[in-house]
Amino acid sequence: MFIKIDSKPDMVVGILNGGGYVLEEFKKEHLNKYIVYTTVKLQRPSTKGIKQSSFMKNLLNLLPYSILNKARISEHQKQIKTSNKNNNQTIEIDFSAFENKSINTILILDDAVDSGQTMQSVIEVLSNKFPDTSIKTAVLAWTNAESIVVPDYYMFKNQLVRFPWSLDYKTKHHG
Repeated sequence: MFIKIDSKPDMVVGILNGGGYVLEEFKKEHLNKYIVYTTVKLQRPSTKGIKQSSFMKNLLNLLPYSILNKARISEHQKQIKTSNKNNNQTIEIDFSAFENKSINTILILDDAVDSGQTMQSVIEVLSNKFPDTSIKTAVLAWTNAESIVVPDYYMFKNQLVRFPWSLDYKTKHHG
């Protein structure tokens, strides 16, 4: 994926959790002392409780992927329909590492764009902080072509990819 990115960013931002893994891989191929690398943590209120619940994690692990896929797609469609409303996402980003740097191009990395709400929120925060900066986005999977954000770069389109760090990724229990 990274060889297709033709933009020359001054700053690369990975959206945690999945985008953190993508950022680390990007750095292996593009380690450059002039590029500022950072992460942003963003949490939707609807997933905070689920991620903390071992009961929910175990329940999701028992359900077949066909049901999990339908639930995910339904959630993404609902998020797209309500995208104009305040999504109450909390964004944590530390701007101190690049306070005195000239930032002309920002590349935002994530594992996937589903509804696009997360990516849109990060783009808005960075656009407000750096109003004259070009912002590009890159993801491994663009799950839904109807998302509110169209990534500039992607590997898979209209495919639901379940990563090992995904909440509904099934782990194999060895006994």
